[in-house]
Amino acid sequence: MKDKTIEGYFKDITISDDLENVKAEYSTEEYSNDPKGYFLIKANKEEGIIEVGYCSPDNILKKRITGKNPIEIFYTLIRLGLISKLEHAADTGSELQKAYIALKNNLEYTQDKDLNLNNPDQ
Repeated sequence: MKDKTIEGYFKDITISDDLENVKAEYSTEEYSNDPKGYFLIKANKEEGIIEVGYCSPDNILKKRITGKNPIEIFYTLIRLGLISKLEHAADTGSELQKAYIALKNNLEYTQDKDLNLNNPDQ
């Protein structure tokens, strides 16, 4: 690289001389359930909110968390101690963001499915 600095929002970033490029990969064999439980996520268009149902590992709906944006919901889930695995946290954050985009753009949202951005009527 010619330029060794990237202009940053807060600070400029220096590029390492031994910058490593890594190709991202995923295998379903890497997945395992979070022992704390799981979430059911819904974009509620009528109320203009994201709803998250927390289910215990024995499939009992224990909590309903609602909010208008992913960050307030995500920090609530962390504060309540409902996530114990990093991969579960990453997946939940991704799903909350998809639900938010769907809500703001009047799109249909189905958890664990890609958003259809080309055809709002789906």
